[in-house]
Amino acid sequence: MVTLLISAPVFITPDDFSKVRPKVVVDMRDPKAYGEGHIPGAVNFPVDAFLITINNIPFQLPPFDTLVEKIAALGVRQNESVLIYSSASLPYHYLNVAALYMVLKHLGFRKVFVLNGGYEAWLDADKPTSERRGLRGRIRLKARPDSSFIITLDSLLVVGDGNGATLKENIKPIDLRIPDYYFGTIAPPYYSRMGHIPKATNLPFKFFLKRVRGKNGKLYYVLADTSTVMGILKANLPVSKTVVFYGNTPREAAFGMLLLDHFNYPRKSFKLYLGGFSEWSRDTALPVVKYRWE
Repeated sequence: MVTLLISAPVFITPDDFSKVRPKVVVDMRDPKAYGEGHIPGAVNFPVDAFLITINNIPFQLPPFDTLVEKIAALGVRQNESVLIYSSASLPYHYLNVAALYMVLKHLGFRKVFVLNGGYEAWLDADKPTSERRGLRGRIRLKARPDSSFIITLDSLLVVGDGNGATLKENIKPIDLRIPDYYFGTIAPPYYSRMGHIPKATNLPFKFFLKRVRGKNGKLYYVLADTSTVMGILKANLPVSKTVVFYGNTPREAAFGMLLLDHFNYPRKSFKLYLGGFSEWSRDTALPVVKYRWE
């Protein structure tokens, strides 16, 4: 049975802010929304401030040295706490937050938290806001990459006698994309083919979020109830195999990490395939499954 336990949660509520005492608060919304109001002292750091487009595929990690330089602009070191938030008006905003969470973990940051419900939850809790720009001094950040949770395409495959490659038996892919992408009925323009990796189970990241209505009547998304999330994970994460999360881009895979870290799932039991289906689909020697749930 999959063991899940929230001992040191990653998702926190607005009322937990004083307990976390973040050294820096990162607002990942677009600059216009940030300028209209944000958590006091928060610095603006949208997703395109650290992820880039490579071979027409968006949201990719730049070279490691470049990534370190970009994160250094936050002015925070690995032993200091970081709180990340974005808007929670749409589910995909959590993917941007997850991407930064994963990058910080890749760079060795240990105390990284996510505001559950984003800026909308902050407003809903009647917390103070500011229009004054938060400032952090750029530092010289030293980092050694922690790539223990990242798996490459080559490491997923075993080469057969006929030089054909298949997925290793000890790998269980978890596809975090929306069902239309998984079943192959639609695809982003940077795919070469449509469908999913063989033996992949579809667990759309939206399954783990629920929509709530704030005091002002506006709707926003929060992490689903613990029992709901644990039920989905326990039913679909095999203990006998290495779980590999993937999506369109590294953002969906990062959401899998964010989720499992929150529930204290053992890091050694899962990996992130950052190349995702965009990389897999471009290798025509690899099989693709369409119109079937596995």
